[in-house]
Amino acid sequence: MTRELKDNIEKLEASNKEMESFSYSVSHDLRAPLRAVDGFARMLEEDVADQLDEEGRRKLQVIRDNTRNMGRLIDELLEFSRLGRKELNYGHLDMSALAQAAFKDATSVAVNDTTLSLSALPAARGDITLIKQVWFNLLSNACKFSAKREQAHITVKGSVEGDALTYTVSDNGAGFDMRYYNKLFGVFQRLHRVSEFEGTGVGLAIVHRIVTRHGGRVWAEGVVGEGAVFHFTLPAAT
Repeated sequence: MTRELKDNIEKLEASNKEMESFSYSVSHDLRAPLRAVDGFARMLEEDVADQLDEEGRRKLQVIRDNTRNMGRLIDELLEFSRLGRKELNYGHLDMSALAQAAFKDATSVAVNDTTLSLSALPAARGDITLIKQVWFNLLSNACKFSAKREQAHITVKGSVEGDALTYTVSDNGAGFDMRYYNKLFGVFQRLHRVSEFEGTGVGLAIVHRIVTRHGGRVWAEGVVGEGAVFHFTLPAAT
């Protein structure tokens, strides 16, 4: 390794650590004023709500709804920043069991009946906590964006291709416009309005970070109104 390359790697590592520390500090510093806003809004709601007209109560509810949403954004940002510091604990992964459990969790709050076709998946090695998160984020996204379908259906498949294990999650939901693909795995990037589908825009960024830390990659295809397909790989166990 050349000295220049080594220096660039060290600078990149230092920059990543600085960004992670910044995200962690900002997230914590945002909590105090956010709690104050929500606390005073709650007191107003309890003490003077009956003195407000319908529009006043609506605006008060908007304040509380947005403070809760901001709280979720902070939680997601903290989780994202921690991923860069967490040491990976490798172990055997029963990917079929992880996908099945994640689907059960994702559909526990579903508003419609979503069916799952789950093929036998090749086992892998990785950090079980983080790979669980990958499965949950992908399957909960599939459930969310298929929620408006009368017959929502999700398919999960896996294959071994050379030295890589490939896993695929597809749905028949809202899909997305491939013209905006470069935003798909970005932090706080959304391809649908909040009024259509709730969310913070961090879930896929977390998937991307976890998979790349394991030495894999993530990509997707989508068609508006016809569904989306997400793929991720992990190195085959040796």
